[in-house]
Amino acid sequence: MDCSLCNGYQVSAYDYRGYNQGKAAVCKSCYEEVKNMLNLMNKDKKEDAAATNWGTKDATKWIEEAKNREEEYIKHISVLDVAFKEGSYSDIQVKPGNGPSIPAHRFLLATTSEVFKTMLASDQCKSAPIDSVSLPEFNHEELEAFLEFLYCGKLAKEKFDIHFYSLALAADKYVIPHLQSYCEHHILKLLDSSNALKILEISEICSNEILKVAALKFILSHTKEIYFSPSVVEFARQNPHLMVDILRAHSDRET
Repeated sequence: MDCSLCNGYQVSAYDYRGYNQGKAAVCKSCYEEVKNMLNLMNKDKKEDAAATNWGTKDATKWIEEAKNREEEYIKHISVLDVAFKEGSYSDIQVKPGNGPSIPAHRFLLATTSEVFKTMLASDQCKSAPIDSVSLPEFNHEELEAFLEFLYCGKLAKEKFDIHFYSLALAADKYVIPHLQSYCEHHILKLLDSSNALKILEISEICSNEILKVAALKFILSHTKEIYFSPSVVEFARQNPHLMVDILRAHSDRET
């Protein structure tokens, strides 16, 4: 069963019973978005003492106000986007594992991740002759995509599709909740035969049960395509425990 809102995720791969209520099945991501929207609407309603008849007219007004707030937010984000692309007033260099470093801003790194905040506050960083921090797990292009997300809060689809693996691992390593949610939501949308094993690997590293269940379900439904793919041998060699999980899932399915 697919999510009735985004159509990009098989709801049966997630325990959706609490969200269905006999009406419409939705995935966790969509459910959380709808819940947040309703909470905001109810908050506005409570704060407006004159709103005694909350209906379509009020909802339309709320949507227009929310749209205006979003436009203001986009203007604010665009300033950060320009600062990132131009390197304006940057005060730190971020070094990838290979390729040139990228200028960034300490305040943004520190406010988006407690891990970065600790790194930047360390004596080692303070005593370095050049204000810099190394993130050797990234190549230059991956680091650029990662920093762009930190500045803008989103990425172009084509860029995310290329770098989703490194972004998901970085979101987990540096404990960046917004990027973790973003990766989960968009990785579920791009799950297919070419990347199901890689997504299963991500789910294990990041301890993401939603990704793991979705990847296993997809693998069991596309065994011929995946088991005879060039990547399966290397995957099995590097992840024997995950191959055991796949075999056990097969067994559970057959019983």
